[in-house]
Amino acid sequence: MLKTRILSAVIAIPILIIILKIGNIPFLLLNLVVVGLGMDEYYKLVKAKGIKANRFLGILIGLILVLLTYLNSNDLSVVYGFLILSFLVILLKQVIVGVDNSAIFTTAITFFGVFYVAGLFSHLILLYNLELSNGKGIGTLFVWLPILATWITDTGAYFTGMNFGKSPLAPKISPKKTIEGAVGGLTFSIALTMIISVYLGFGYLHGIVLGILIALFAQLGDLSESVFKRDANIKDSGDIIPGHGGILDRIDSLLFTLPVVYYYLQWVVLR
Repeated sequence: MLKTRILSAVIAIPILIIILKIGNIPFLLLNLVVVGLGMDEYYKLVKAKGIKANRFLGILIGLILVLLTYLNSNDLSVVYGFLILSFLVILLKQVIVGVDNSAIFTTAITFFGVFYVAGLFSHLILLYNLELSNGKGIGTLFVWLPILATWITDTGAYFTGMNFGKSPLAPKISPKKTIEGAVGGLTFSIALTMIISVYLGFGYLHGIVLGILIALFAQLGDLSESVFKRDANIKDSGDIIPGHGGILDRIDSLLFTLPVVYYYLQWVVLR
């Protein structure tokens, strides 16, 4: 299993580096593919739970949200407006097309999929297109901060927990996760974000804060998806990535850390 995970990472990382370097359409396509597959896995979890959702409509709205975010990164009023409109569209489906057996539940579950996967992951686009007040693009560098720190948190927690883990972190949600592993992930995250923050020029103090925030929210994101999978009685959200499971299994932590890093940079570091 570990060898398979490493092999998948060795193949995926160079592809990600190339796409982030090129940007433009390849970057947009990456986001569309990840969100599309991630939302499909989410709705499969919902189906496994025995809950009905408007899968096609939800995925379509999620993909449009990604496209609008890509086209309007500097004017989020369009994105926020569409997010509100999408809720009305999902609700109006009950009125115009036909009422589901549980209209309230179906509407809420469908919209949550849009927000949880497309809405949160779209912050990768916002972070990638981040600019200074003078118009200088900095996002192509800053985008690596949550990606690398989230990865090192996961890796640090895994190996620390495997070697030193004794105290369960959340036994009812994910029995294999330990407090020692969580502390290890936190330590690795802070060490990396301090180095990256100094390199990017906004100081080690911000690096410490970001390291703590990323480690905290990365593990909360992972546990949140574990709650969904346990509720649906499914081990992995999918099997598209050998050794890693599904797309949601790989981006569950990023869904939480991308918005945290984006808004911290916007509201604290770059204000």
